[in-house]
Amino acid sequence: MKKHKNRILRAVRAAVFLFVLALMILGLDKSLKLIQEDNLCPRYYEYPKDTFDVAFLGASLVMYGIYPVEMYDEYGIASYSLTTGNQSIEASYYLAKEVIEKDHPSLIVLDCSFASSDEKKMEPQYIHYITDTMPYLNKNRLDIIRNLAITDDYKPLLFPLIAFHSRWQELTYGDFLPQTKEMVYGAKITGRVNVTAPYDEAKITPGALSEQSRSSIEKIIRLCRENDTGLMLLTMPVPGKNKFFDQDGYNLRVSAAAEVDELAKKNGILHANYVGDKKNLEDLGLDLQMDAYDGEHLNRWGAAKFTRTLGKYIKAHFDIPDRRGQGGAYSLIEKDLENYPVNRMRDSLQRSIFLRDYAASLHSDVSAEPVEDALILVALNGKVDDDILTEEEADLLRSFGLSSDLHSWEGHGWLAVIDGGRVVYETALREDEPDFMDSYEGESGKLRYQLTSGRIDEETEVVHSAASIVVNGLEYATEDRGLHFAVFRKSTGELMDSAWLDIHSYALEFTHDLH
Repeated sequence: MKKHKNRILRAVRAAVFLFVLALMILGLDKSLKLIQEDNLCPRYYEYPKDTFDVAFLGASLVMYGIYPVEMYDEYGIASYSLTTGNQSIEASYYLAKEVIEKDHPSLIVLDCSFASSDEKKMEPQYIHYITDTMPYLNKNRLDIIRNLAITDDYKPLLFPLIAFHSRWQELTYGDFLPQTKEMVYGAKITGRVNVTAPYDEAKITPGALSEQSRSSIEKIIRLCRENDTGLMLLTMPVPGKNKFFDQDGYNLRVSAAAEVDELAKKNGILHANYVGDKKNLEDLGLDLQMDAYDGEHLNRWGAAKFTRTLGKYIKAHFDIPDRRGQGGAYSLIEKDLENYPVNRMRDSLQRSIFLRDYAASLHSDVSAEPVEDALILVALNGKVDDDILTEEEADLLRSFGLSSDLHSWEGHGWLAVIDGGRVVYETALREDEPDFMDSYEGESGKLRYQLTSGRIDEETEVVHSAASIVVNGLEYATEDRGLHFAVFRKSTGELMDSAWLDIHSYALEFTHDLH
């Protein structure tokens, strides 16, 4: 009897040990995974079943071009974007199965923008985007890995810890924060702007819709019919012609969309064609100067327009309930909606490279309304080179409320503080001092800050280059010469972005440092 009890005790201890070990491995796996902006958002699985009425499936064009939170705000449509980088239509089939099992949505919107592609299988990198954040033993996850991965070694896909185990030396504070996409329901928000030109009339090429894409679309049509789920095909707009996307690419996109039209009509479903349908494009009204991230992807201004237009289209053609004010899981969406201006601003700032992008992103939305909960701190390190920071570039800085003309600024010292869209401090010219240092300190929300620009040599009394932005005891300016920015959320103390603009290089690029 005693031996029997001992065996049971040892078995229990072994089971507990294995359970704790499994939890540790899963925790390590979660921490060491390479955080990538093109991943499927794990937060989708945190919502109760049957929360979302609309699911968007596809690749980066949808990720950049449709904002679910704004669609909820405008129309009450509860939707989620299960988009990933280079997601094939065949991969979308498995994700369609996934969303039907979890949410049984009223509508699946399937992106067919890359319907000319004949690829079924995907490189491991793109499989990681989809499967790394899905539940480990999820059948659809395992099917994607087994059926779509171009590899003979499935272990790194099944257990990402194998692929990323050496990342422990690279881990930063950011690895333990939520992905920015999680807070905006799978969208990828950017304020980057590239000017585009109008396309010539497209030359239609027969046979542009690949047989692989046709087969995958037809599988998804059958799946949705079998599960009484609505399906709409979608071809995303392309903003305009530039170095990123040329006329030949446009011709192919329009040609494939025409054949997707035929396939949709044959099967009695809708195809929202925003690349070949002139009426749809006119309704959208994209600005070739402002709405493109590149020749294919929309930026935040283009995406806001497209989200509004597509939401109206969906409400007109499908019976999608208005979930605003219904409580339950939708109160979580409404809480995220309250935080959305900050999240949109943060994401847009962190993805900005050039001054035009950054200046525009310091506002909340397309109508340039400020974010009340944002504190923007700016300090100059070094004198301005007026050949590089032109009058036009300096005007961009003034676009968010500043009055100084930095193009003609001759001194070392210059600071600015913008609190909730209001300029509470800005260095003024001093007629009796051609060069000087400046400092300012204050409090806002959970933040106490002190800024300095310029440094006086005690022996010579000559002003030298220097900048400091200290917030709650931490330094956010580097020693690099340029304009230093630190942007915070006042109510929480969260750092939204820390960056410096190199105003001594003609590239005028931002470098971000999120500590």
